[in-house]
Amino acid sequence: MDVVDQASDDLAANERARLRAIVSADGPALWALHDPNFVLCSPGGGIWDRERYVGGLCDGSVSYTRFEAITPIEVLRSGDLAVVRYLSVIDLKTPHGGGHLECWHLDTYLRDAAAGWRCRWSQATDTIQD
Repeated sequence: MDVVDQASDDLAANERARLRAIVSADGPALWALHDPNFVLCSPGGGIWDRERYVGGLCDGSVSYTRFEAITPIEVLRSGDLAVVRYLSVIDLKTPHGGGHLECWHLDTYLRDAAAGWRCRWSQATDTIQD
C-alpha cells in the first residue's frame, strides 16, 4: 500500500501549494484544493467545515502569515486515497485567537476524476507544551 512514485511526489507538491494558497488567501485555489466535504479538526479541537474554513480565509476573518512544512511531507497512497503527514510552523489569527503554533498534520486526500487530488480531512495537533 505504501506507494512512493511520481503521484506521491505530486501529492507533496499539492500540499505545499495548498499551504501557499492558505497564506495568500487565494480563493480560487483554496476552493479547488479542498473537497466539498472538507473538515478541519483544529489544534484546539474545533471542527471547521469547508465553508467556514475556506470562507474565513477568503473574507480575512482567518489569516495566516506563516504556514510551512518544516519536515519532509510523507505520503501514503493507495488508489484514489492518500494521507500526507508533516510537522509545520504556523502563525495565524482567527476569531477565537491565534498566535504561533507548531503542529503535526495528517491530511487525507481523495482523487476526483474531474478535480484531481483534494484535501478531505485535515487534523492538526499542536506540539508546543505550556
